[in-house]
Amino acid sequence: MIRFKITLCIALLCYTINALAQLQNSGRIVSYSKTKNGIAGKTVNFSFEVSAYSANIIRVQITKNQEINDYSFALVSNEKPSFNAFKVADEEGKIKLSTANIKVEIDKAPDFRIVFKNDKGEIINEDMPGKGMGTTFIGDKTTVYKRLQQGERFVGMGESLGNLDRYASVVTTWNVDNYKYDNDKIPMYISIPFYIGIFKDQVYGMYYDNSFKGTFNFGASNTRFSSVTFDGGDMDYFFMYDQSVAKVIEHYISLTGKMPLPPKWSIGYHQSRNSYYPESQVMFIANTFRNKKIPLDCIVLDADYLVDYEPFRINTKRFPDMKGMASRLSDMGIELTASVNPGIKIDATYSAYNDGLRNDIFLRYTDNELYKADIWPNMNYYPDFTNPKARQWWADQMKIYQDVGINGYWNDMNEPAIGGQSMPDNVVFDYDGRKSTPLESHNLYGFLMARSSFESFQKYGGNKRRFVMTRSAFAGIQRFATVWSGDNQAKDEHILLGVLLNNQMGLSGIPFVGPDLGGYIGEATKEMYTRWVEVGVFSPYLRNHRGQYQMSNEPWAYGEEAEAISKTYIEFRYQMMPYLYSKFYETSKTGIPIARSLCLDYPFDNNIYDLKYQYQFIFGDAFLISPLTSKEKSKKVYFPKGKWYNIFTDEKIDGSQELLQDFPLYNLPLYVKESAIVPLQSITQSAKEKPTDVLLLHVYNGENNNDFIYYEDDGATLNYQKNNFYRRTIQFNPKNKTLKFTKVEGNYASNFKKIKVILHGFENKVYPKVNDNTAVTKTETIKLIDPTTNLQDVYFDTNFFNTIKAREAMKPQQVFDIENVNSEILINL
Repeated sequence: MIRFKITLCIALLCYTINALAQLQNSGRIVSYSKTKNGIAGKTVNFSFEVSAYSANIIRVQITKNQEINDYSFALVSNEKPSFNAFKVADEEGKIKLSTANIKVEIDKAPDFRIVFKNDKGEIINEDMPGKGMGTTFIGDKTTVYKRLQQGERFVGMGESLGNLDRYASVVTTWNVDNYKYDNDKIPMYISIPFYIGIFKDQVYGMYYDNSFKGTFNFGASNTRFSSVTFDGGDMDYFFMYDQSVAKVIEHYISLTGKMPLPPKWSIGYHQSRNSYYPESQVMFIANTFRNKKIPLDCIVLDADYLVDYEPFRINTKRFPDMKGMASRLSDMGIELTASVNPGIKIDATYSAYNDGLRNDIFLRYTDNELYKADIWPNMNYYPDFTNPKARQWWADQMKIYQDVGINGYWNDMNEPAIGGQSMPDNVVFDYDGRKSTPLESHNLYGFLMARSSFESFQKYGGNKRRFVMTRSAFAGIQRFATVWSGDNQAKDEHILLGVLLNNQMGLSGIPFVGPDLGGYIGEATKEMYTRWVEVGVFSPYLRNHRGQYQMSNEPWAYGEEAEAISKTYIEFRYQMMPYLYSKFYETSKTGIPIARSLCLDYPFDNNIYDLKYQYQFIFGDAFLISPLTSKEKSKKVYFPKGKWYNIFTDEKIDGSQELLQDFPLYNLPLYVKESAIVPLQSITQSAKEKPTDVLLLHVYNGENNNDFIYYEDDGATLNYQKNNFYRRTIQFNPKNKTLKFTKVEGNYASNFKKIKVILHGFENKVYPKVNDNTAVTKTETIKLIDPTTNLQDVYFDTNFFNTIKAREAMKPQQVFDIENVNSEILINL
């Protein structure tokens, strides 16, 4: 035993010595020159470029190869921008590159080391100095070590488990089919190598453009540095600096792309399960929603609509007339979304299999044999989505969905979820002609599948807006697809986790996200389901989904009380459509998420990182929401600075405090920010159904100015790109006591002829003048949402119902009507 231990120690020592011998620091800079974007040069061991992309973005590229590789699937463009507002100086042993907002200092010796400072000269981010620090290579692995700043926090990293603040944790970027996910040591379906650093009063972002497996160590097991390691490729990262988290996200979006404006139906309620079939069951679900008057925009078909789970091969025994069914559903205001996985079954009777072989679009080993692996229950070949020929082939195959009237494309199992979850390293990817291995291409597989599906919709969808949903992805996926957070469980912890994943994805440039309401795996209780729907209504993507051979998960499946409460909150989703659609428009322009972690607006408030409060979020810019589990009938809520209104009672609450409050099953911790502007409409049964012609504009008194960009268009076509939209800004100035509607832009006619202005928190009598004409005010009680709306027929005890109604009592508001004219409207309050 002693001999074994000695042998083991010698072996480990030899391994360590060998690794250290392979470790290469950059060494001193031996030459450099100024370029049109910054500087490029060589160190003793590496080549490097430091490029200014804008006043707020600097790119650093370091390679042990002779040339820098600029090719990226994730970036919007592989061309460096034409930005020349920077200076380069060489002084005091340093190369200094500066823009208006960033000062970059690069040590020339003893090693290449980079320090980022703001325009005041304060250090924001810096490489660790010393041997084995800065940027290093060990074999193919590359690592950069960054000095930890005092009190530094890290947020973002997309769909990875763990807390809002990543400090003292490790995140791995490697896409995995993480069924029933619970362990934060195991990576998830999506890799986003982007984080935001926060300390003192400073905010910065770091995006690493590298698709190899990454290890992000945010100061775990040491107090000196954070580090980022990739199993291959160059060290290639973008440093972004600005005055807010929102601005940093905008800079990141400028690199990886914006979400296109989705079809309005896609932001309505989606009902799904594994699986709805045959056709009669799909129609039963649709008719039940309509008969119960629970709003619905989409029914989702999981893979059982196919023959043997084979993509593009519809099972005509179960769905003899898919096109006719889609047409009947469309007449009801309901769209279809259908699942497809990337595996092409090895089946000589299968046209996609034969066509794929003819076109040679499948992955192969280095010895040219076709790569095959299983996605349950089939043994398959796999398209090489890094090959433009394969992407085009996939796009052409997907045409069948347009042919049969299916307008939602769901890309599932696309990590890919092969047996063993490990593709051999000697599979060859085309990588747009450069050739690559799974080490580099694995994380891009689902991303490029979604891109191919999106491009199919572009090619064959005509003037319709595209809707693609994907489980697996990489940075930049927002350009092509919506994502949902995979196979969650019917557990209280996953209510909270789903909210946190939404918020983290939003911080990572992916705004159109959501979990499976009710839990995909397991059986929810009535209370759990109800709490999930309540908070789920405030998810950008709203889908109810349940796994195979498990209890039903429709709103009526948990009894009358759960159905009534769920109906109320889903109805509110549709009342919010003017607010929500305007926020989706804003997001399509700026990248600012719809579900917003509190760190977006309050990054330096330590309370928001408390584990009790990290799940709270802002929906749009008006609503503060705290999710509840099935066991919570009371909860402490933290209110950031400012003033807040209880949405159910109009009670005003001072910020910078925590309050313990009771929340019966029908009530969600839901508040509105002071100075908020919230446009609502009448309840509709789908996003396609026209509401009444009165827009309800709720305005909350406060101390801060607020601008709300209000937006409408037809919600379905690309005509908005040709000026066929309606846009105006609604401005509330509480100091001047004015509410202003700017002149309308665009050629689209608003759905609303009148606007009913509802004033909340205005304690003094208001005598509004609309463009100098006095408006008549009335006193009415108009709630944004009344949580008891559908409960009267459920609670037969009239006294009990009256008691809960009294609990939700609200003082009346001052209300007045105006004509919705296109010219400027100025209201003096």
